[in-house]
Amino acid sequence: MANKITHAFLATAFLTMSFSSVLVLSMLVSSVQAHSGAHPVRYVSTAGVDDGVCNKPHAPCKTIAYAVNQSSKGDKIHVAEGEYQVEGLDIFFLLSDMVELKGGYSNNFKNYDSNKYLATIKGIPTEYRQKLADRGFRLLQDSKDADIQLSIKDKTLLNTYKKITRKVEGPAACENGLAATYECHNIDLQSHIPLNEFSSLPTSANDIWGFVDLNNQKEYAIMGLRNATVVVDVSDPQSPVEVGSIAGTTSTWRDIKVYQYFDNASSSYKAYAYVTTEANQGMQILDLTDLPNQVTLAATISEFSTAHNVYISNINYADGTALPGLTPYIYIEGSNKGGGAFRVFNLTDPINPSLESAPPTGSGYVHDATSLVITDSRSSACADGHNPCEIFIDFNENTVDIWDMTDLSSPSMLSSTGYSGSGYTHSGWWSEDKMTIFIQDELDERNLGINTTLRALDISDLANPQIVGTYTGQTAAIDHNGFTLGNYYYMSNYRRGLSVIDVSDPTNMKDVALFDTFVVPADNSANFNGAWGTYPYLPSGNILISDIEYGLFVVKLNENDGDFPSSSGGSGNVGSGSRLVAEETSSGGGSLMVLPFLLIGLIGFKRRQ
Repeated sequence: MANKITHAFLATAFLTMSFSSVLVLSMLVSSVQAHSGAHPVRYVSTAGVDDGVCNKPHAPCKTIAYAVNQSSKGDKIHVAEGEYQVEGLDIFFLLSDMVELKGGYSNNFKNYDSNKYLATIKGIPTEYRQKLADRGFRLLQDSKDADIQLSIKDKTLLNTYKKITRKVEGPAACENGLAATYECHNIDLQSHIPLNEFSSLPTSANDIWGFVDLNNQKEYAIMGLRNATVVVDVSDPQSPVEVGSIAGTTSTWRDIKVYQYFDNASSSYKAYAYVTTEANQGMQILDLTDLPNQVTLAATISEFSTAHNVYISNINYADGTALPGLTPYIYIEGSNKGGGAFRVFNLTDPINPSLESAPPTGSGYVHDATSLVITDSRSSACADGHNPCEIFIDFNENTVDIWDMTDLSSPSMLSSTGYSGSGYTHSGWWSEDKMTIFIQDELDERNLGINTTLRALDISDLANPQIVGTYTGQTAAIDHNGFTLGNYYYMSNYRRGLSVIDVSDPTNMKDVALFDTFVVPADNSANFNGAWGTYPYLPSGNILISDIEYGLFVVKLNENDGDFPSSSGGSGNVGSGSRLVAEETSSGGGSLMVLPFLLIGLIGFKRRQ
């Protein structure tokens, strides 16, 4: 995920400002920087001025709202001493994690002491006092401020927020466009576990993966949390159970993949989850062999300190086992080594992977990746004798790069492809027939003001790929990660939740299903909160969704609603109404932010008049 400049404008903006005012402020967003750069600190003081990017202590912003608008996922905002009045539902931003907000700094920002340099907040209910204190803020309440004045709409949204963040839900069929309170089409809710139900009490979630244990056919979700990685038994999708969690360094990002193999010595399968993070932690290896009883930390690999993504090639996505005749390898993307270029580790010893290969010098930062094996005539584009040819797809921030990785000692780039309208080449996946790469760009919607956009890259000529189709969604929600299963592309779509797209014809891709995890479905705007990741490969057909603010959702396709409806949320392709038939589990290798202003917010901090 790029070091992206993120909007702070959510639904409440429309409660407090005119549309034109919001539009003008939205245009303040500055240019994108590469994710591989360091996350900056921004400064806020009551004596500051809302101008520039606020990244110098001597030139702070005046309001947190403005500072947030300049920030990316993972950035920090330091707030100097002073008294700030919070209005309406600005509370939700103060409790979020995608930008680290911290009060208690001196006016020159050289010293920190939240007990001495009081950053005082007024206008928030007392039930959030401790959470604010944890962020270095002092909550002031007195008789004059006993009642927080909320509009009827604010109160309704607040009640909705409390319900979905504090209550286990499900099951609920998708009927008349709703499953319980969630907007849906062709997808039923099986269950929902909010963040506060997890034992580590996380304040946000991130990516997700899953697998089926071949010893007993039980299915599991493995979800990254801000403070841990949690393993959930979803074998009964309507009553999921946390098995346990492994604590980790605090981070917005975690990425997870699973490797499973048959151990002859024990005559059983063993499984391990590999977890990377942008925090200084290396790679954790979780032992899943004793599920459903427990999960333990088997090892931590410190060959690198940080990494954005982990990917395992040549495996079946559903269970993590090696594909016939192929050898699985771990690919590390976006690490602190080699400028973030990919690094390949072997799995001969699954608890102690060793470095096998690195790309040529100057290959560039890799944000995310996928891979496939070519056995047709296209293998002639690879090196002599490379048939089958192992192809690695590198989403390189600005281009989609295709590598021949058959000989790990001599990686060879076959092509590097850019495209018009790019914002940040983030991730993608390949089609079932291996003739198309679907590209997800995480910044084009916000930067260009367009609706959700998914591009289809034809790779019939590996040396000269071409964009042949574009899916345009019905809203401005940002697309994040996606995976192909059969003819469908399962896409985490941030504020629109899970979008399922028929990609059988890459030149005419269409919506077929939807499950919107975001609390305000009418506000499917280009902001970074909502559904971070999804995983569609469980043999049962159940689909996992990780929502940044609201936790784990287990859902399943149905055939109840027919044609996909058009929407007033924006132009886009309308589904053809093809029936939703369970697909065979596909095989291969795989990789699966978000400024979660936990519900709503133009942050309108103002100095007390």
